[in-house]
Amino acid sequence: MPIVLSPSAGRIAAFAAHPDDVEAWCAGTLALAVDAGAEVRLLLVTSGDKGSADPDADPATVAATREAEATEAGRRLGLAEVAFLRRPDGDVEPDRALRADLVRWLRRWRPDVLFTHDPERPLPPYLAHRDHRAVGRAALDAVYPLARDPLAFPEHRAEGLAPHAVAAAWLFASAGADTHVDIAGGFDRKVAARLAHASQTPDPAALPAAWRDRHAAIGAPVGLALAEAFTVLTLG
Repeated sequence: MPIVLSPSAGRIAAFAAHPDDVEAWCAGTLALAVDAGAEVRLLLVTSGDKGSADPDADPATVAATREAEATEAGRRLGLAEVAFLRRPDGDVEPDRALRADLVRWLRRWRPDVLFTHDPERPLPPYLAHRDHRAVGRAALDAVYPLARDPLAFPEHRAEGLAPHAVAAAWLFASAGADTHVDIAGGFDRKVAARLAHASQTPDPAALPAAWRDRHAAIGAPVGLALAEAFTVLTLG
């Protein structure tokens, strides 16, 4: 499998289902892209309002906490923007309404590259979160062909949004990954961003070593000390 550099120039968007998804799967690569001059933005489809082990927790409070954590994580990574769709956690559907919203953000941000979940061969096999699968599917449908085609969602013209063609999609959490990125230079910021999600981190002292082991295992087959892996789709 090839070893490639992080995308380096222009604009990058990441569409993820929950706060802390990009930290788990692609934040090292995004940190390196920021270092190389890319303008990176993140859209979170849900705010993780079910992300608490407390049965008496208020979902609105959980969501507000997790949005604040995601905003701080984005600051630590150097992201230009973190935005929220606030779909219900656990109930995301890859329907027309979601496709329209994702196309709108593609036309607004006009990225050269999109990072999102692999909807076809997701990790973990068989047990991948349904929101991950739904967001990945809607994101790829939005990228091709909808955001590109002027007759798709023509109502966007009234918002001043023109069609936009994305050059490539990088799919994370992919059981079919065909590309590795050396993230040694971005690993510390990846961990720092993940630790911003304090409500989701029961043992922050143990996380850095556990993640170092995890990303060493990802890199081992291609001789990298620390890596993230992707399925990369080049779009027409």
